[in-house]
Amino acid sequence: MSRRSVTPLLIGTLLLRTSGGAATVVMGLFLVRLAHVGGVITSLQVGLLSVVFFATELSLAPFMGALGDRWGRRYFLIIAPFLGLLQVGLIPFTPTTHPLFYLSSLQVLAGISSAMMTPATLGYLADYTAHNSALRMRTMSFFELVTSGGIAMGVVVGGFAWERFGRAAFGLLAGLYLLVIVCMLVTPNARQIIERANVRVMARRYLRMLRTPRLFLFIPAWISLCALVGIWFSSQLPFILSNPMKGYHHQELMGSMAGPGGAHNLSLVLGAYVLFFGLCLVFWAFFMNRVPRQTLMLTSILGVYLCCVALFGINHRGAGNDAWLFVWIPLLAVGIFAESSFAPAALAYLADISEDAAKDRGLLMGLYSIFLGLGQLIGNGLGGIFAHTWGFDGLIYLTALLGITALAALLVLYKKDRGAFDRQSQSSEVNVDSDMDVHAMT
Repeated sequence: MSRRSVTPLLIGTLLLRTSGGAATVVMGLFLVRLAHVGGVITSLQVGLLSVVFFATELSLAPFMGALGDRWGRRYFLIIAPFLGLLQVGLIPFTPTTHPLFYLSSLQVLAGISSAMMTPATLGYLADYTAHNSALRMRTMSFFELVTSGGIAMGVVVGGFAWERFGRAAFGLLAGLYLLVIVCMLVTPNARQIIERANVRVMARRYLRMLRTPRLFLFIPAWISLCALVGIWFSSQLPFILSNPMKGYHHQELMGSMAGPGGAHNLSLVLGAYVLFFGLCLVFWAFFMNRVPRQTLMLTSILGVYLCCVALFGINHRGAGNDAWLFVWIPLLAVGIFAESSFAPAALAYLADISEDAAKDRGLLMGLYSIFLGLGQLIGNGLGGIFAHTWGFDGLIYLTALLGITALAALLVLYKKDRGAFDRQSQSSEVNVDSDMDVHAMT
């Protein structure tokens, strides 16, 4: 298969994430307007909407991944963006009275779309790189690059689109989904091993994969890091930055993007943040193989805490003390750079494990959706509670707690793998000595 054949899929992923990033900003601003015209919308309810989405994705991703293994992934690559198109097209018709049930139903539809798309995409990429480990690392890094780069473009587009078009901005998102469908239609087939085993056999194999020691120990770390995505890349952040709330006057970032031009400024700030994250992934795409993956993942936790310190400093710098931004923003940049290594290293790790389960590659790569969905469900749900209680500081507190969980899991995994490596080395030395003794006797 030509290396260029994966390009349409990556372009489609870029457009898909652009639509998702724009939807995050547009949805947050839409909920602010809805709250002002009579709809009862709070931080808790914003978090609840995200929980509905990720709960749907979490519960259906394994099933969709298994169906992709049995029926072929191309069907899901095409159907999934069509459901996303339907979801964004219905948002502008949200009723102003009791909107929660209507919006929750649309979030279920979006969750089904994501549950189809992510396992199919990652399964395709794992098939595509099955016989080239270096290409796999690079392809997974580019997948994360187009993901974060698409989100970066999306958050910029979302703010401008909302200021320019208002509710009609959802029509722009629908147009992006149409382009995604076109990209998936021209994506060629990848060689896929298909086995139509019964559901019971597949369930036993799936449970056996989950009990793999390295994977089992890695799950808490991945879920915790995915929860950070739920905290910082959901509608919660635009909501609290754009909605002036009482009782948080000591926090500089609360409501800092409210008022005229706020959506524009919000898009620029969030876009710069995610775009820098994407540039960091470009670096890791070419230098990832030079550093052990577990070292990269441990370093990413240090980056999380550097970001916490920097954001806390920015939030409490005090009125008129903007000079401190020259300290906190570079520290934030260093933290983002360090934590950006986690996602491509984790994806390559999961793809390597899938080589022992090629028949169930979609099911196994669907674990990405499970970890991401469960993590973001936790991040959004707890993020709404923490933000409601402590404002912007609450998001920082929650990030620090999740960082502790991830660090503990990675340290246990590192110790276990290091022990396995030492035992393997000792075994190799014993075999070499035995071969030398046999050779001497002969």
